[in-house]
Formats: sequence, C-alpha cells, structure tokens
Amino acid sequence: MKKINRKYLFANEDSETILKTAEERNFFSNQVLSIKTFDNITLLPPKFKSWRTVPMCIGGGVDEQNNYVEETATINFNIYRMYGSYQYDSEKVKYSDETVFFSGFYVQQWGHFLLECISRFYPIIQNPEKYKDMKIIFLPMRENDEINGTFLELLNLIGIMEEQIVILREPTRYKKIIVPEPSLNTNIFWTKEYETIINHIVEKAMGKPVKIKTHKKIYLSRKNWALSYDRDIGEDKIERFFNKNGFKSVSMEKHSLVEQIHILQGADHVASAICTLPHNLLFARDGIKSAIINKMPRYNSSQFQIDDFKNIDATYIDGYLALFSADCGIGPFLFDVNENLINYAKDNGMKLPKREARKDDIIKYLDLCFEKIDNLSDRDLYELRNLYKIMRTRFHFYSKRELFIKKYFYKVLSMIIKGKNKYFYNRYIEYKNRLKEYKKVMF
Repeated sequence: MKKINRKYLFANEDSETILKTAEERNFFSNQVLSIKTFDNITLLPPKFKSWRTVPMCIGGGVDEQNNYVEETATINFNIYRMYGSYQYDSEKVKYSDETVFFSGFYVQQWGHFLLECISRFYPIIQNPEKYKDMKIIFLPMRENDEINGTFLELLNLIGIMEEQIVILREPTRYKKIIVPEPSLNTNIFWTKEYETIINHIVEKAMGKPVKIKTHKKIYLSRKNWALSYDRDIGEDKIERFFNKNGFKSVSMEKHSLVEQIHILQGADHVASAICTLPHNLLFARDGIKSAIINKMPRYNSSQFQIDDFKNIDATYIDGYLALFSADCGIGPFLFDVNENLINYAKDNGMKLPKREARKDDIIKYLDLCFEKIDNLSDRDLYELRNLYKIMRTRFHFYSKRELFIKKYFYKVLSMIIKGKNKYFYNRYIEYKNRLKEYKKVMF
C-alpha cells in the first residue's frame, strides 16, 4: 500500500487535506472492460483554429446516421465527447475497406501519453498475432503532432510498428473499427489491463541488453533540458543537495526508453521535482521510495494515481516560492532551499542543504512573472481576475524581504488585471529600478 509523507509541507490546511485524501484513496477498479467492433464508422479528426494549440472539437466516430459513437469519446483532458458543431462534406469522406484499431487521441506530451494515450492497447498485448498487421488510428490533440522518438519506441515495445500507425488528418469511413474501452481514466481509476500494458513494456525493455550503469539513488534532472531555463529557476540548488547525499543525477532525455527503464528498475530511491518526470516511476519497481519536490502551490494530481499504481513510499516536500499560480507544464517556478528541505535532511540523517544566495533567481523569476502577465490575452486576464482573491491566499513567504516583494507584486498585478496597461508598464520600470536600489537591504 502506498504511503504519502506530509511532514514537509507548508502549514496549509488545503495541502494536508489533498495529500491525506490521496493517500487513503484506492484508484484500482476491477471493472470488466469491453472491446467492441463497429461497422461503417466515419472517424473524424479534431478541428483546430489557427490561434489555438488544442482542438476546438475533439473528433471521434459517427455512424451511418451521423450519430456520435460514445465509445470513441476522449475521456481525459476534461473533454468527454466530441463537442461543438462538426461540419464535414460526407460526399468527400475517404473510404477504407479495412478493419482498424481505434486507439483514441495522441498528444506529444510524455506524461499524458503514458497515462491516457496507451490505455486501449491491452488487446494487442493479449493477442499480438491478431493485431500485428492492423492499422492503429490516432486522433492528434495538436495539429502538427507526429509519433517519433521515445513515443514510437514505447509503441514498439507494446508491439506496434511504425508502418501500422495512422494519424488521422481527414474524415475517413472504415469498414470495421475495433474500439477497446480505456483501461485508465486519469485521476479516476486504473485496471488490471493497464497493469498488463505497463508490465509488458517493462518486461520487453528489461529483456534488451544495455551498456549503462544503474544507481540505487537517482535524481531526475532537467538541467540539460533547454525548455527548463526560463521555467524552473533555482532547481540546481535542490539538485546539488541530493547529489551531496549520494543521489546520481540522470537526464532522462539523454537515454533511450529501454535505458530509462533499466535505470528506474535499478533504483531504490528516486528524487524529482513535480512534473512529468516522476510519472516515469510507472516503470520502476513496486514499493520504491520517492522524494517529490513541489514547485508550486498546486498539485499534479496525476502523480497520486501513479503513487497508488506502484505502491510508492512517497515524501512530498514544498520547495518553492510562488507569486504566480502557474500551470504545471508552463511556469515560471522558483525553487527554494527552505526549512522544509532542511527538516527533511535532518530527519533522514542527510547532509544539510546550503542556503545559497538567491537574489539573481528572485529577480529573474519576477521578470518572468511580469513578462507573463504583460502578454496575457483579454480572456486570460478575465480568468486571472476571477482567481485573484484565491491566489493571494495560497502563496507562502518567510521573511520581511519576501513579503515586501509579494506586496509590491500584487499592487502591480491588481492593476494589470483591471486592464490598466500603461500604469502596469510604469510600475514595471519602477519595480526594476527599485529592486536594484534595495538589493543590499533585501538580500
């Protein structure tokens, strides 16, 4: 049974409640999944607008009477079926005299791919001969997504070859489509069929020889990932603490998927900032220990489902300063060597982290926060206005200098969400000059 250590969080009732509920929850479902076959179904790809990166209409299947086939619905991303009007010229629909396998949507984002995009593939593992030459149909969640790299490598381990893959770009009617029920619904349940998929991937990967060294304690690092530079600020200090205590840094993107699985299977204890990286614990051994550094006042709740799936002995550590309620995959985030991390080190007999100078990190973080707000669309500003009161109560600071920054930041924020852009710009210049002036006093 999983454990979630909640000792190293900020004194926040919401956090305690969320993690306690996550620890007590059992995500496993023993429901019987269906595998249905439909005749003459037209599969419709998602529809996009040029200014959106996600579909305005998710796509799916319609029958000969143009009724939506609910079994083809996407049950994740909070989108449960095709929505909105979907106009297409039925006279121009392509026809394929084939039986195909419907896999649902595909998004080129590793965490969602692991949890949602592979959840229908258990029939392929249970009966590989039946499906070895069958086309596998994906609906792309982003207009230009392709299946390559590690994504393709994972499909290969399942038993799906590149020549089988079809990313649906135009409406197509198929003679027959096979539609398995998803074996996982994010934050809701996972089934024995999903366990079959993950165990099969691990077994196939571990059967392949690799020339890498594994370590009992590893830190999943993003320092070599280009996109982290203007997003994950100050994480290097957290990483150095774990390195000092015997954790070997591993940049997963430098390894093939087979190598990654060997690395995870060889580990007893994995540390990582909360993001997609700890989702890779799906491929670790059951009961592994993890230390997960929270980098924001919001939780990536998908990780709780993975903790449950692998019976992880998890410790969550609030290791951040936060002004802006950033999305988990976007940022910016400011890591902090704080009392939570120090207490974690003391309780586990570890060398204490160094309280390093952080003025440059804070200034960079503030720059990015203001830049982000300055570029918000009118719709984003409207949403931010609605969240404003909640945001102000959810950020945690420790000293007068940080409270000073918080107070100053929110004066500016309160003006920009009211649409006073000229005022915002003037205060932005003032903030930069004022920080320079107060550097020595504040830091």
